[in-house]
Amino acid sequence: MKPEKPSGPIGSSVTLDGDWVRNATSRMDLTPRIEGRLAYTTDQRHLPGLLHGAILRSAHAHARITGVDISRAREMPGVHAVVSAADVPGPNRFGIVIRDQPVFCDERVRYEGDSIAAVAADTPEQARAALDVIEVGYQPLPVVSDAALAEQQVALHNSHEEHGGSNLLARETLERGDLEDAFSRCTVIVEHHYQTPRQMHAFMETEGGVAIPDDNGGVLFRVGCQSGHRDAEQLADILGLAHDQVTVESTATGGAFGGKDELTVQPAAGLLALKTGRPVIIHLDRFESCRTGIKRHPVTVKMTTGCDAAGRLLAHKVEAVLDTGAYASLGPAVLENYLDHATAPLYRIEAYRVSGRLVYTNNGVCGAFRGFGGNQATFAVESQLDALAGKLGMEPSAFRQINLRSPGDAGSRDQTVRWTAPPAEVLAAAVASPLWCCHDAGTGRWLTGTGMAMGAQGNGLGDGLPDSGGGRISLSPAGHICVEFGFSDYGQNIVESIIQSVCNGVGCRESDVEVALGNSRGPDSGPTSASRSSVLVHGVLARILPGWMNLVRGHAAGLSGHPEDRLVFGPGGLYFNDHQVLSYRELAASVNLDELSASASQDFPVAPDAEQPVGRYLQLQIATVARVAVDRLTGRVRVTDLHHVTAAGRVIYPPGYLGQIEGAAVMGQGMALTEDMTTRDGCYLADNLDQYLIPTFHDAPVQRVDVLDSTPEDDPFPIRGVGELGIEAVAPAITAAIEMATGVRIRRLPVDPGDLLVGMAAQEQAL
Repeated sequence: MKPEKPSGPIGSSVTLDGDWVRNATSRMDLTPRIEGRLAYTTDQRHLPGLLHGAILRSAHAHARITGVDISRAREMPGVHAVVSAADVPGPNRFGIVIRDQPVFCDERVRYEGDSIAAVAADTPEQARAALDVIEVGYQPLPVVSDAALAEQQVALHNSHEEHGGSNLLARETLERGDLEDAFSRCTVIVEHHYQTPRQMHAFMETEGGVAIPDDNGGVLFRVGCQSGHRDAEQLADILGLAHDQVTVESTATGGAFGGKDELTVQPAAGLLALKTGRPVIIHLDRFESCRTGIKRHPVTVKMTTGCDAAGRLLAHKVEAVLDTGAYASLGPAVLENYLDHATAPLYRIEAYRVSGRLVYTNNGVCGAFRGFGGNQATFAVESQLDALAGKLGMEPSAFRQINLRSPGDAGSRDQTVRWTAPPAEVLAAAVASPLWCCHDAGTGRWLTGTGMAMGAQGNGLGDGLPDSGGGRISLSPAGHICVEFGFSDYGQNIVESIIQSVCNGVGCRESDVEVALGNSRGPDSGPTSASRSSVLVHGVLARILPGWMNLVRGHAAGLSGHPEDRLVFGPGGLYFNDHQVLSYRELAASVNLDELSASASQDFPVAPDAEQPVGRYLQLQIATVARVAVDRLTGRVRVTDLHHVTAAGRVIYPPGYLGQIEGAAVMGQGMALTEDMTTRDGCYLADNLDQYLIPTFHDAPVQRVDVLDSTPEDDPFPIRGVGELGIEAVAPAITAAIEMATGVRIRRLPVDPGDLLVGMAAQEQAL
């Protein structure tokens, strides 16, 4: 039974609690779903002639290959093809930033998930049996496992000029002001080391897809991916095909969070499909996904931060090392975003020097992951602010209030920034949280505490990287308003957002709209990453809809004989004097559909006054208040409540907004308390979710999400992407709450119960 709608005046904030929304202009029922249509592909398991593929992985984290013998595998029952490095017709390399990862290794393996060969057979069992008889000769090499020492160890890519014979992949420094002078004027200086874990995406559907050869020597891929156009370009090169011979359809299942941004099974499946002339499916099981999949970059950092006696931040020095693993993937971009957040974009700091090094190791491969380096930096920055506040005897919120930027201030990198609410209002709403008022430490076995942290998250690829996207709208033969984008929907509710935007703009009903996503033959919308999709969808549709509606209205006027300016779009078709005169189906049947289509694209918004864009123009904010209970006997931490105050533009699909913030927060909780893919000699110590522990429903806290929205009605960018925002401040809020409960501040994640017990014992001895 639905709860009674809330009564009383409608405020300027929004509270998302899963039932109702209140905002300045409307009250919306949080319906469970949008009744639009999504064009899905067919079930891959029933393709005629389907073969099952499997990939042989390295037995070592680092070794030279002395030989690969696939002859016995070719003779195994049910086997139709075996491929290795010699069978790659194009470049035997892939990678988004640097193409440094081999499709199949032929000289050296650099992590235990490296691919050496692949088999296509009638059944999965036959394919795996064939892998077992492939003989590989290895000459083990020294393993580079310590990121801090990686630059002094054997180079993993010294045969390639772009790596310069060093394990240092990238170094970057951001500076402003006279740092030495600023430190000399500080009253209080704190210096601490922080460490964040190698987190796994743990999506419901592991990496997988099917490659289907066509009659013209090309291949269609139906696969879990985050950029069909980019994948198609890389795959065409690898397979030695023209770009128009490769089509990628992104399948919308199972989640991604950045873990499917890079190529996964596609090259092996494509080679096998071309070799056999039959469809080939490869789907990793959880063990293989754990072993080979992309992870979050672990970061070790030393931060030194100082302020004056009044609490004003004067100086900030950051020295970070990021472990990118065996191959670059998106590591250089993660480094840039880490440093961007390490400059403390919410706060004014007189001078800083923020530097980071990105190094190769044999510890798997790290790349894109929700937050993209930003939340690792925020954990350390917010912890530093709490340490300074403690030294001054100030409330953490009061210390932040002194240093917060105001609307109109330049960003931390002197760029123009577009907020959707003043940062001070976000902080004030967090301080007013019922959780923040609870400062008791509990009694008996359980100690309780509350902590708060803030975070900023920018939308878009940033730093002047090419970032644009387009879309298309037309009528389908069935009479639906068909909207096409290149994005994939992995649970960020982009489908519902598109349907809602079209319904609001056209005045149609939800069932009139059909959404087609993720086809490399369709519009290139850019990657499904960097919280950019919602911004581009809103901008592109704002460009397309008025012209498309005029186009359709003009055609309808010729068919109906009614004046064009009197025809109105509505549910099911066009109306004249409140009577439907033409249905969308009738309109579609009356014309070549290409004549009633429109396309548009736009560059992602950047600061209008910037000669060379730096940082991110569209900024979102969050303040998270966490309440925890700490077991003084075991050191275990339970998060009981999270309250998020967000400022991220207009809410167009409330259930999706709520789901993104809550889901990201639980992922941040896992990073803070349980998740770390630890390695020994370059090899993972966990291979399944019974050893790598993620939060479950049982662990998830009670969550409340409030929205502050001061976006003007005429704002050109009222919609922002919130897929990453919810993870930004969770870890420092949890560790701040632990400190309030126990007196112990944890600076290495995930929180180790043993370390916490040692710290608590030391606190008791000091009393």
